[in-house]
Amino acid sequence: MKKYFLLFLLIIFVASCGGKKQPESGMLESNPKKGQKIPPAVTLKESNDLLARGRCSDAAKGYNQFLQKFPNDAGAWNLLGLCYICERKHEPAVAAFKKALAARPAYTDVHNNLGVAYMEMKNYPEARKEFLIALQDKNYPQAGPYFNLAKLAFSQQSYEESRALSKKALDLVPKQKDGLPEEAGPLLLYSLSLERLNRLDEAESSFRDLLKVDSRNLEASFSLATILKRKNQPCVARQYYMQVVDADPLSDLGQRSLEALKEIHCQQ
Repeated sequence: MKKYFLLFLLIIFVASCGGKKQPESGMLESNPKKGQKIPPAVTLKESNDLLARGRCSDAAKGYNQFLQKFPNDAGAWNLLGLCYICERKHEPAVAAFKKALAARPAYTDVHNNLGVAYMEMKNYPEARKEFLIALQDKNYPQAGPYFNLAKLAFSQQSYEESRALSKKALDLVPKQKDGLPEEAGPLLLYSLSLERLNRLDEAESSFRDLLKVDSRNLEASFSLATILKRKNQPCVARQYYMQVVDADPLSDLGQRSLEALKEIHCQQ
């Protein structure tokens, strides 16, 4: 699957869901007085800010320094694991998440994040096990684990299961006033699954809905163009391919769009 799509998984359903139930190190805010013990949140604030800005290597240094003083802090181990996922260092990520679970076995965020690390290592049985553990916590935002299970099914070319699981995630994601989901990730995966199932009319409609949510989604524009080309609508297909090329001509999708444009014959 495209790297662009992977980013939806990490940004939306790992980082954001991981932030909903942080232990003390990730959630406390305090202004300590002179002589008062500094809470972990104050110590980690700079690292948290770095991680939020995508400076994962710098953030990891801060978390490692913190863990030298507080080696049993599950929240810091979890955040360090997220840094390693961001850097695509999957084995260190797994080790960090396991340290978090050793300190706090019922930490649901970590089970979800550990599943992501296993999935990127193509250890699909372990990944599935961790996502299912996360789903057992009824107080945990379940859109994330369902979405990750859908991504897992897609990676294994089980497109009907991926479609059903991503639809489940969509049902759980908050909706905007127009009824569309606030997050584009589940809708992208749902659309891609429909496309792989050759349900082109449904896929076209779904990709159009996605572009209403995220007009700059290059994967959606490229896939919609490909569907329109297959449905013998070359002029409209050309418009969407051009959107991809104009946005990022040197990317993989941009280059593939340029190749597709060579085969399109439109009289308009």
